Amino acid sequence: MPRDPDALRARLGDRRLALWAEGHVLHVAYRGPAENPQVVGVDVQLSRVDGDLWAGQMTIERLDEAVFQIFEPTERGELITRDHVHVWRGPLAPPELPYVHVVPADHRLPFLGGERGVHVYRPAGIDGPLPAVCMADGEALQGFAGLVESMIRARDLPPVILVGVESGDNDERAREYLPLDDPERFTAHLGFVVDQVIPWARDTVQASGVWLAAGFSNGAVWALNAAQRRPDVFRGVVALSPGIPPELCAPQTASAPHYIAAGTQERGFRRAAAKWAKTLDERGAAVQHREWIGGHDEYWWRQHLPAGLRFVLKAESGSPSPAP
Repeated sequence: MPRDPDALRARLGDRRLALWAEGHVLHVAYRGPAENPQVVGVDVQLSRVDGDLWAGQMTIERLDEAVFQIFEPTERGELITRDHVHVWRGPLAPPELPYVHVVPADHRLPFLGGERGVHVYRPAGIDGPLPAVCMADGEALQGFAGLVESMIRARDLPPVILVGVESGDNDERAREYLPLDDPERFTAHLGFVVDQVIPWARDTVQASGVWLAAGFSNGAVWALNAAQRRPDVFRGVVALSPGIPPELCAPQTASAPHYIAAGTQERGFRRAAAKWAKTLDERGAAVQHREWIGGHDEYWWRQHLPAGLRFVLKAESGSPSPAP
């Protein structure tokens, strides 16, 4: 690893963070006042080189295919802005999907004595009932909707409605998405989705009777378990970076189509995704299991949602799906 302070400063220029590759090695240099700085988005441990200058490296197989969305270290209380976010892309990484700016409609529905936000994207200019996707962490819906809209316009994805149900705070999110953390709260939240959100979407935005469940991270665990517990409602799943394997979720017997994916640099999530794919495949479900060269990263979740929806909708309808 280059440890020469002058070389690292030259690499940084007037930036606080620099990333570069040499073969399979990803190098990171950082200059700033943070004490014991942590780079979020890639598992590189930084060590002090000189004063406020830090550096680290890690070896990544197929690094030239990788994409990392990286957040540079910040001081305690410092507001994170777009200036802190960097995207490193290998020369052989898949091209980024085109994005169309859309603005989902915002709604609020009663839930457990309060309210919960529900955000809805419906493809522009398409009439009549459409299949719908219930997405966990609905506050993130807009970033996904722009890619879905682009794929629908290009006729690369069947028209579909996205219904994003907001998550609660950190504690509530875990209790509502992880079935064994708080079974009562998980059941109440699932009941809210099935008994309130879905009928409301049918009447309000013409969602048809075909529903999929989708999510990322803990939201992916929710989507998998929602389909296991209510196979009468959810006819397919897109699960991106699920963090808990099936043996810790008390899965039932549903065998709807599943698209399951995770990054090669998110160890536990990668293992859990592979276990889910294997378990569901052994039950006879149509499963497409994919991995990206990257980490636990919203960039990749957005890139994989359209592919996941395409696979699951075709498998659910009985149409032939693209070869793996």
